[in-house]
Amino acid sequence: MTVNIDKLMTVSNYANLKELSRQHVYRLVQNNELTLIEIDGIKFILLDEKAVDFAKKRN
Repeated sequence: MTVNIDKLMTVSNYANLKELSRQHVYRLVQNNELTLIEIDGIKFILLDEKAVDFAKKRN
């Protein structure tokens, strides 16, 4: 699988951007509302359609 690195954001940065806690972001991943990718032990949120849909729901 290839992933465009422009579409990756660390969990902490995503949480700060969306004004959420990191724990809440991990809960969203568990509920399949966001996609998590791990590269060399670092976890990233994939800014895919799920992330766009989540942002639309929050507004």
